[in-house]
Amino acid sequence: MDDATIKSKIGRTWDDEAGYYDTHVSHGIQTDEEKGLWKAAFSSVLPGDRDLRVLDVGCGTGAMGLVLAEMGHDVTGIDLSKGMMQVGEEKAAKQNLSMAFQVGDAEDPPFEPGSFDVVVNRHLLWTLPHPDTALANWYRVLKPGGMVMVVDGVWDDGRFGTRVKRRISDTLAGLLDPHPHGEKGYDPGVREVLPNRGGVPEDAARRYLADAGFTRIAALNLMNIRENQRRRLPWYRKIVASTSYYLISGRKVE
Repeated sequence: MDDATIKSKIGRTWDDEAGYYDTHVSHGIQTDEEKGLWKAAFSSVLPGDRDLRVLDVGCGTGAMGLVLAEMGHDVTGIDLSKGMMQVGEEKAAKQNLSMAFQVGDAEDPPFEPGSFDVVVNRHLLWTLPHPDTALANWYRVLKPGGMVMVVDGVWDDGRFGTRVKRRISDTLAGLLDPHPHGEKGYDPGVREVLPNRGGVPEDAARRYLADAGFTRIAALNLMNIRENQRRRLPWYRKIVASTSYYLISGRKVE
């Protein structure tokens, strides 16, 4: 399967989920308390208090980008899914926030070198066929000294016990959830080309950043956000717990 076909299938999968994506606890930011935790995490990592030009790659419905816009930053989001971004535009209008949305490939953002102070993404690396290419291109579009922030984690560590619990949880969710979501929406051909479909271990994320040229790499534990979300999960989704959740950042050489 060629890249164009893969990207088209990925975009259609998320288009199909756009109308209900934010109803899932780990996707949409559903409470002010959780939003406050995200703001605290970003504030602890971002440089200074000046307004920054931010690119949210694989922005989806704008969960991260809109938090950063509310913090006063100039945010542009790109995604393969027009449907997801339409939801994001509606949220931005409802919240009276300014965030630009445009169609674009997260692995190859359509911007000139040195266009942004920050590149951010959440729950994206696992969906990328070529994460190494993506990191190299995020490095390219950053200004000298600019920062990348990647939010990711591991929800399937491949262990037998984890797989059993996931099978039980997914079976119950199939009976009780009103909507499916995530990897289950991809066809087998797409799943086969995703190197991180069980999540991205922190050490792997560090390697991606280092190989792309980023320095001053640091990770912030976000399990406090996972625990906040977990309180709102249905009981059958609590059977399986994430083994890690983090924000990893790095700087482009000045």
